[in-house]
Amino acid sequence: MQPEGAIPPMVTPTEGRDGGVDVPVLESYTEFLVDGGVHGLFPCGSIGEFPSLTREERQTVIETVAEAAGEVPVLAGCGATSVADVVALTEDAAAAGASAAVVVTPYYLGVDQAGLQGFYEAVADRSPLPVVLYNIPQRTGVELGAKTTAALAEHGNVVGIKDSSGGMAHVVRLMEETPDEFSVIQGLSTLALPSLDGGAAGLISGAANVFPAALSALYEAHRAGERDRAVTIVNEVANPLVTGYADLPTAPALKHLVGLAGHDVGPPVLPLSGLDAGTRATLTDRYERVHERVENHSLV
Repeated sequence: MQPEGAIPPMVTPTEGRDGGVDVPVLESYTEFLVDGGVHGLFPCGSIGEFPSLTREERQTVIETVAEAAGEVPVLAGCGATSVADVVALTEDAAAAGASAAVVVTPYYLGVDQAGLQGFYEAVADRSPLPVVLYNIPQRTGVELGAKTTAALAEHGNVVGIKDSSGGMAHVVRLMEETPDEFSVIQGLSTLALPSLDGGAAGLISGAANVFPAALSALYEAHRAGERDRAVTIVNEVANPLVTGYADLPTAPALKHLVGLAGHDVGPPVLPLSGLDAGTRATLTDRYERVHERVENHSLV
């Protein structure tokens, strides 16, 4: 498969501060995203609080999303720090109906490029699902280099990368140095448009959790050559929403915003803290202003 389009990195609906997956809410929330025209779904990623979920909870999330997604591809987060754990998670995801496994760089260990390449090759050799690399150095403390990515792109079971490095030059290098069929997907909403201009296959955008129809329309407009319309959606929806939570913990902020969009996805799981009343009010005001723009300017 070739991941492409507008893909929300889904929050995980939870029953309480200690966790527990709220399956009915997850079903309705998934249907909301699918009805918004998204081109894929990414559960159990960073915004999905994957380190705070048990293996069983992760499988429940992926099973629920895959069942509710219909024909929409599910890119399941399968991040962990050991090859054996990652492979087990890919097997769980395959059994749950996922289309691909998104594997973040091993964190905490201070891995070098040779170690990263060996890790991903071992995972890709054994994964029953196509593997999407995931580079987010500000969270993991390790950068997946462009040369390492290009080498991994030659593996038959490595099909793309979600790059959330924030470096546009790095994304350009990835597109220059990897085969055309290898999907480079931008992980930061604020870089979505220049990345698409440069040939990126899509965007994994937190804003797509809240306004899925608008972010899907952004991608479709760009693909159709309607760049002015794509620019309008970026400036009226994506950028204002993202800058509203840029300085906040991302998962709690997006859980609040998804709640405003009509889906009570519960609190963030410990050790994440919830938002204070003032922050919630500020974020609510930003949501309402963006929502008004979407409604009044026919941006979907």
